[in-house]
Amino acid sequence: MKVILRKALPDDYEQIAFVHYKAWLETYTGLLPESFLKNRTLESSINIFKNNLCSNTVVAIVEGKIIGFCGWGPLRNNSFEENFGEIHGIYLLDSYKKHKIGRKMLEFALEKLSTKNYPKVGLWVLSSNENAIHFYKKLGFSDTGIVKEENLGEIITESFFTKEI
Repeated sequence: MKVILRKALPDDYEQIAFVHYKAWLETYTGLLPESFLKNRTLESSINIFKNNLCSNTVVAIVEGKIIGFCGWGPLRNNSFEENFGEIHGIYLLDSYKKHKIGRKMLEFALEKLSTKNYPKVGLWVLSSNENAIHFYKKLGFSDTGIVKEENLGEIITESFFTKEI
């Protein structure tokens, strides 16, 4: 399978939104409240990516279609004294997992963050998402022990992972 990675273009928003929507359902069914997932729509994903112009995003393309993406930037809601970059999200359709595409997208984003002089990069991961936690640990991220809770109809917990770059 030939995979092309490139920075996202503003016109990619619809394909990125589709991956975002579908990957949420594939990944989080059974991990997040069913009522929350039922309220997610393709239209809401389209609005997110149309409005942010797909900046600071790498896309993975197979046979002309976007099948995954990874976004990065400064740490949102930074309450730390350190200057962190952040992986804002990484999404890959299930049928393309286990082909090192996620790793390549993450490495692309880390390279971009390193050029912005961030000594560390962080990310939030759903504490019950064992597959994602294993993926991040394999790529050198460490659990900081910092957690946050969100109410999505039920309380869910996210863990903060970091890596020096």
